[in-house]
Amino acid sequence: MAFDKNILAGRIVDDNTWWEDDRIPFYDEFSKRRYYHGFFELVSQKFPHRAVVLMGPRRIGKTVIMYQAIQDLIDQGVNPKNIFYFSLDTPIYTNVPLEELISYGLEINKVSIEESYIFFDEIQYLKNWEIHLKSLVDRNRKSKFIASGSAAAALRMKSIESGAGRFTDYFLPPLTFAEYIDLNGYDDLLSETEVDFGGPRRFYECSDIERFNNHFIDYINFGGFPEIALNSDKVKNPERVIQKDITDKVIMKDLPGLFGIENTLELQQFFNVLSYRTGEILDYKKVSQETKTDNKTIKKYIKYLEAAFLIKVLHRVDLTAKRFKNITQFKIYLTNPSLFTGLFGRVTDGDERFPHLVETAVYAQYLHREHEFLRYANWKTGKDEGEVDLIQISNNYQDVHWAVEIKWSDNPKAGKLKQFMSKNNLTKGVITSKTKFEDFEDLLIVPNSIYAYVVSKNALRKLDDEIF
Repeated sequence: MAFDKNILAGRIVDDNTWWEDDRIPFYDEFSKRRYYHGFFELVSQKFPHRAVVLMGPRRIGKTVIMYQAIQDLIDQGVNPKNIFYFSLDTPIYTNVPLEELISYGLEINKVSIEESYIFFDEIQYLKNWEIHLKSLVDRNRKSKFIASGSAAAALRMKSIESGAGRFTDYFLPPLTFAEYIDLNGYDDLLSETEVDFGGPRRFYECSDIERFNNHFIDYINFGGFPEIALNSDKVKNPERVIQKDITDKVIMKDLPGLFGIENTLELQQFFNVLSYRTGEILDYKKVSQETKTDNKTIKKYIKYLEAAFLIKVLHRVDLTAKRFKNITQFKIYLTNPSLFTGLFGRVTDGDERFPHLVETAVYAQYLHREHEFLRYANWKTGKDEGEVDLIQISNNYQDVHWAVEIKWSDNPKAGKLKQFMSKNNLTKGVITSKTKFEDFEDLLIVPNSIYAYVVSKNALRKLDDEIF
């Protein structure tokens, strides 16, 4: 359908209110996430000449930080009429080429494209977006293009294939636990301390671990989504918000659009099963029996759900941290434990699934470090069998950097962890607990809530004292 040019132009004006007011009402009142500053550096960077592709799941603040970047550009002296924003999930923009949208904006403001900043939100809704964006970058050397999208894996794949040298990817994860604590002002419960990990390392301790754990439980239930986590007293029925605005839209709208999926009900049921099993060791036979799907379909659906950034797959190594030739076993984690709440309702620390959600929450703090080789260890040789929940290894599988066993207990057993440490020349390991904090020569026992805070606090900080 071809819309009247005046209607299209009117919508563009409505979406770019700063052309008249020099301000963006409401959005500049949001606190800036710790990831904002790295994003804005790329937005304002002149060289190398590349588009910025902001990736991340739904409802974690991508649109907000784009608006915040627009406001900061204006505050730094950029002409507001040279800043354009287009949300490509807007029906009136459907099938309108990017070049045409831009030309409408330029015509309205009577400005040149040179020295302009052009933001495309939810760019995955444009077919062959990477080809269009690459062409714009190549032909407009004095303009900056910024795009966002909710299907991180699919966007990255196309970015690598078609945008080599033209695009810079920037990943925005769900709200981390450290952000949740700091932005809500709960960090007054913490104080800096040191632990011994080949020398003194910066860490944190808590004056009231029971209260801090209650915040951790709230984070598991609702904390991954900024809009809910930072306004919990204003959001009615957050479980429904998570389900309807996030999982349902991804399953019913995003994935069919990206991959042409027809049987969305089957995919939804498959996702429900994997979500309930978050943090568990799975194998294709078990998943096939429980979901009544064949291995080929299982692999296809897992690919789709990873592309939509709903799940992450963690692969297995053996006792000596070596890969298995045949991949039959794996772990699935929700990228955000709050997704479990949207599907099955909120949980308490006494629920049967809660230890798995604790493990999911801890793993979620590492999502910003996708370049690192994270694995889990699982082995069985005769009567000897064991598991270590999370390890980091070198990309050649020759060295193990650290190992963590995740428990929701104050009497955690470290036997299997120490066996793995001995086999891989680790002098010290970590085992998490409910409230216990002790620093031994070969083992650090630390509450899950504090460990999650430390990992996410180090998310953007590359310091000598960072250990995880």
